Amino acid sequence: MSANRAVWGRVRSRLRAFPEHLAACGPEAAAYGRCVQASTAPGGRLSKDLCAREFEALRSCFAAALTAERGCLGHQWRLPPPPQLLQSPRGLG
Repeated sequence: MSANRAVWGRVRSRLRAFPEHLAACGPEAAAYGRCVQASTAPGGRLSKDLCAREFEALRSCFAAALTAERGCLGHQWRLPPPPQLLQSPRGLG
């Protein structure tokens, strides 16, 4: 039972640190939010990978913010690899 508490303690500490790390990426988060908002506005259309560039910038910033704290977080924080983005075949625009 104490092992279960230890796991939940680590999870809680990581979740508590999340807002601090995300705050370091305010401009990237705002750019991604603006892109999604513009895509979902009346007349806009949200589709896969429409805001991929902004998302990747946010993801990279967040990973860098976590890496900066690596001394206290160790290897606990790892982001999954970015999803493969679909690219149009050459010559199709």
